[in-house]
Amino acid sequence: MADLLVEHYYVNGDLVGENSEPLMCKLVDGMSLQTGYTMLMPHGEPLKRRVNEIIDRVVEAGIYNFWISLHRNKQKLYSRKIAIVQPLDGYYSFNLQHLQPAFYLLLMSWSLSVVCFIFELLYNRVLGKRK
Repeated sequence: MADLLVEHYYVNGDLVGENSEPLMCKLVDGMSLQTGYTMLMPHGEPLKRRVNEIIDRVVEAGIYNFWISLHRNKQKLYSRKIAIVQPLDGYYSFNLQHLQPAFYLLLMSWSLSVVCFIFELLYNRVLGKRK
């Protein structure tokens, strides 16, 4: 949360417990990425460690950035100001259909190697009988 928003909630008493203790942890460094998404976890929450692991995995896997790009693409569609040229740094679905020519080339090379091996065996057997 932004510092100004946290101060506003503290002033209103929304983030203060029964004994005037703060209900949210503050970062020691103070450096964080402001994204606009917030989840409130009180002190002593037993699932806090698991939630932190899940959040770390979502961010490290790039799912969060994918969600943000989906949201931005939806905003572009609603604004009706879409550029014709798409940048290459966006999300691109790369699947096995794109590798199909490589698999065909691999199958042809295996077939050619089997034919060469059979030809070599037959050639050696025919020449071996003549000598």
